[in-house]
Amino acid sequence: MTHAAQGRAAGRRGGGRRTLLAALLGGTVALVPLACSSSPEPGPDRSRDVVVSVGAPFGSLNAGTSQGRLPGSVLVRGLVQDGFVSLDAAGVAVPDAAFGTVEKTADDPLTVRYTIGPDARWSDGTPVTAADLLLEWAARSGALDEVAPELGDDGEIVNGDALDAGVAFAATSRALVHVQAVPAVDDEGRVTLVYAQPVADWQVALDVNLPAHVLGRTALGVEDAQEAAAAVVAAVTAPAGHHDDLVAVSRAWRTGFDTDALAASTADAVTTGPYALASVTASAVELVRNERYAGSRPARFDSVRVRTDQHPLDQVSSLEAGDVDVVAPVATPDVRDALVDAEARVVTGGDAAWQLVARAGGTGPFAGDDAPTVRGALWSTVPREQVVDEVVAPLWPEAVVDTAVLATVGDGAGGPVATAQPDAPAAAARLADAGVRTPVAVRVLVSTTDPLREQTLALLTDSARTAGFEVTASTADPATALWAEPDAWDVALVPTVQDELPVASLVGRWGTDGTANVTAWSDAATDAALAALAAQTDPARLAAGQATLAARLVEAGAVLPLVHAPALTATRSAPVARTPQVGEVPLLRLSRADLTDWWSWAAQG
Repeated sequence: MTHAAQGRAAGRRGGGRRTLLAALLGGTVALVPLACSSSPEPGPDRSRDVVVSVGAPFGSLNAGTSQGRLPGSVLVRGLVQDGFVSLDAAGVAVPDAAFGTVEKTADDPLTVRYTIGPDARWSDGTPVTAADLLLEWAARSGALDEVAPELGDDGEIVNGDALDAGVAFAATSRALVHVQAVPAVDDEGRVTLVYAQPVADWQVALDVNLPAHVLGRTALGVEDAQEAAAAVVAAVTAPAGHHDDLVAVSRAWRTGFDTDALAASTADAVTTGPYALASVTASAVELVRNERYAGSRPARFDSVRVRTDQHPLDQVSSLEAGDVDVVAPVATPDVRDALVDAEARVVTGGDAAWQLVARAGGTGPFAGDDAPTVRGALWSTVPREQVVDEVVAPLWPEAVVDTAVLATVGDGAGGPVATAQPDAPAAAARLADAGVRTPVAVRVLVSTTDPLREQTLALLTDSARTAGFEVTASTADPATALWAEPDAWDVALVPTVQDELPVASLVGRWGTDGTANVTAWSDAATDAALAALAAQTDPARLAAGQATLAARLVEAGAVLPLVHAPALTATRSAPVARTPQVGEVPLLRLSRADLTDWWSWAAQG
């Protein structure tokens, strides 16, 4: 920690004594009634039952849908699902040998084999089998889909009836799209995939997601688990002879595991992790110990209730009262002060990476021949250290300027490449030397409903003005304009989150033809770095390829990282009778693509 950060941290201490002082001052008043009244009835003993309160609602148990990728869904699934591999905060694949193994058996063509462990079971006792992997391949490869989703201007699907009438899993993976042939299953139940081209994300491309035997029952009406799974396998491996079955399976896969469906029937919520899903409501998800679990992280508690219905300050009040055990409210000054008053144990840190990206196409200030000069000059005016000190550090004293740019991969991916210091006078000189007329008007797409980002925009506006830029907030809706209204903004301040497919996310975001390239960035050197990285199937060599790409993006001025958004997680600092002792709970970072390791405190050993 820097000296400045130490000073900021010290300035936050001491406020917690106010609650203690109030208790001491009021103690003598309370002595009289206590002496002549009976003790209140103790509350129920829930020492084996944990309550977690977060502001991220659960959407779906299906990891392959947009609802299943919501932060609240990722959080719940991290505790109820085991698999071959999880993803850590840095974007590195972490294998779980107790569940099974994933191994590359050939490079040309890329061939990957899955071996399911003997103890891998669903929470209803049914073994995990090749059928479950074949189902997920069918859903995520797109090989069997007849109908593709069509989106309206608001990003919502507009052809739902057509999707329901045909084969439409509608969840094609950027990795598994390169496996169009049906995977082979050998006599030992091992599943082998053959890719049409090298795929860097092969370790995390396929995993067990939904139970084939449950879909065989709910979609096809087959009650016996083994026969139900076999019926699903028949539909996905011989679709021509089982078209109607495949339509039903794809529809159930796409819609049968979201909040509404599970609230109606939790019997379908069969999972593989240390906890099983017991109930789903609009305000909470109830998880209970999976009695059939034999994996690497057995449950420590009898139940975990994840609440999503509380205001941030109510989360703090419930923590102090002993009704909730772990809270992860949005980080604001009011919440920080309330946690100090509650004398809670608070862990602070960074969550989503705030980055500035510039629109390269269109008719804005970065569209002409002098675009690199104008873009570089604007980046040189951004007061990143001031943003850290004035916006983020009051809530996270240890915050520093972010110098890594590949946030969709994970923490620090690509290395510390964006290290240049702001220099507004030099930026003004660059504009003058290039003959750029000033002021240069720049519209920034930013969520001004977030006071922290609004404050960041104000600092950028003031600093850029000194170099000849006139910065204003775009009037477009930041929730949709990033991709739907490219002509409504010139620069966007985007909170960037980790992606489930690290390398594919980079290709999609920065490649000339990338599916998520909202800035219209096109650069031959970037494309070359991406092509080399995407073809790298040796996990040990990915870091070098990421470093090459990151250096090019910074050199060309494609992106400027600012800082990670502040986040906090709190528990009680002192034990409360008849409540669970959760121990040290790490910072909950909802920007992560996989939260399996965050739940380490809820598992034994």
